[in-house]
Amino acid sequence: MGIIEVLLARANTATVTKSGNDSTASIGGNPFQTINGAISAIVASNAQGITILVYPGTYDEVVTLPDGNSLKGISASTVILSKNVSSNTTLLTMGNNTTVEDITLQLTSSVHVDLTGIAFPGTTAQSASAKGLAVRVDNAGAGTGGTSNVYGVHSFGTGNPTFGTSNFVNSSVTVRSAGLGNKRGILVDSNPQTFNCQNAMIQSINGGGAGSYIAGEVNRTGASLNLIGCTLEGGTADISQSAGTLTIGSTQLINSTANSLGFSTFGQPSIFFWAQPGVIGLGTSFYRPGTASLTGTEVIIRISQRCIVKTLNIRSLVSPGIGTTVNWTVRKNGDDTGLTASMNGLQNSAINDDVSLTYETGDTLSLKVSTALISTIADTVVQVEIV
Repeated sequence: MGIIEVLLARANTATVTKSGNDSTASIGGNPFQTINGAISAIVASNAQGITILVYPGTYDEVVTLPDGNSLKGISASTVILSKNVSSNTTLLTMGNNTTVEDITLQLTSSVHVDLTGIAFPGTTAQSASAKGLAVRVDNAGAGTGGTSNVYGVHSFGTGNPTFGTSNFVNSSVTVRSAGLGNKRGILVDSNPQTFNCQNAMIQSINGGGAGSYIAGEVNRTGASLNLIGCTLEGGTADISQSAGTLTIGSTQLINSTANSLGFSTFGQPSIFFWAQPGVIGLGTSFYRPGTASLTGTEVIIRISQRCIVKTLNIRSLVSPGIGTTVNWTVRKNGDDTGLTASMNGLQNSAINDDVSLTYETGDTLSLKVSTALISTIADTVVQVEIV
């Protein structure tokens, strides 16, 4: 005798199995064979509060979740939403007040077309949540000669999550592509919005070619991407705050790269500071670690492990004076970098939080100050953040 599977009818549940039948299925009754069969029944009855419960199997479908409903797999290792395509495709599109859980999303192509694993359009980021997903988007086989934009998770709407809402949690994203174009694990752009990601592994892997490979990026003024307890790895950069605000907390950047741009941190980062008593003299000088007078000889600090240096912040007790400008420059291995800041006139503070620098183990860090005119500036404190 074979094994007989008995599925008990559940209220407010649309069951999906590979042995189901969309023609005879119903919500709370017999199982559907496809996820879209269950969605069609939900849309036809204008229902909300329905859970689409998916049993093991590979489902060759593209899915848009209707507002107010959820999609749940028995296990992400056995329930696979998979599609191989030859045209621009988004595999799963979230709706308002929707949840998707415990499913593997697998979108592949052998040609250069634009691909998105999961999309958060409109106001969906305000209330939609994806949990326990494995998102895999791959067109590396398309070769290095073409262009395609490939995203694991793409939020491009106007939603701002309610308190306690994580949009993408306990999940993983692997984007693998080749050629030219933007390849992103998570991308937040197009509109002012907020997207929260927690406890996720995010990768953007270069399969060959000169494209841009970034694990997590925000690229819109007024938009925010928050990453808590995540691990990110990108071929070009782990993270990028191209526009808007990117904030990380308890997050590992595998390559310690931030696209040479600034970002923010939850909590207090490690701080290194220099303090100089007295007036800064004419010409070029260097700071000593701690509180000490300036010197004409460069004083270096050896970095013990790979890190990011960011947010150059300067304060002075006495301003430079009218017509005088004072410049500070963070140096790496004896060379000037783009992490600079200036004060002039009656200013008593300056900050550069738009630039970040990656330092390798054994690299040296130093701080240079210069002024072309005699200045009254005195008693300065300079600090940088180390992540």
